[in-house]
Amino acid sequence: MAFYDVSAVTSNQGSPNTYQNGLMAAYNGNLLIQLMWQLAPGSSDPQFMLDLILDDVDTRVGTLDVKLIRDMNVIYIPITSTTTPVLPFGAAGAWICGDRAFGWKVYSPQAENTQSLFDMALDRFTCNR
Repeated sequence: MAFYDVSAVTSNQGSPNTYQNGLMAAYNGNLLIQLMWQLAPGSSDPQFMLDLILDDVDTRVGTLDVKLIRDMNVIYIPITSTTTPVLPFGAAGAWICGDRAFGWKVYSPQAENTQSLFDMALDRFTCNR
């Protein structure tokens, strides 16, 4: 799946993503993935990014999973959503890397694949502090 620069698309290329902040999305008929980031110097708790990436249509399900992965504070939680009836399940996660905080969210037709999608995203993520 290819990601596109949501910031550039919504502003007619006037405000593309930067190192300081951005929002990217990828979509096909079975998945919608969002990735956002912003500067957060001195921050070690990614909770605010999780709150930021979750919308009014998202409902947290279960308990927050907190981990230390490759020296990054990472949080993850399953969600349900009313965004679209074809993608009612999902998950959201957030982490801190250097001076930036990242938020990630997926909508899926199946609840069972969201954890593995998050794990794959983190496996591919490189934190260049």
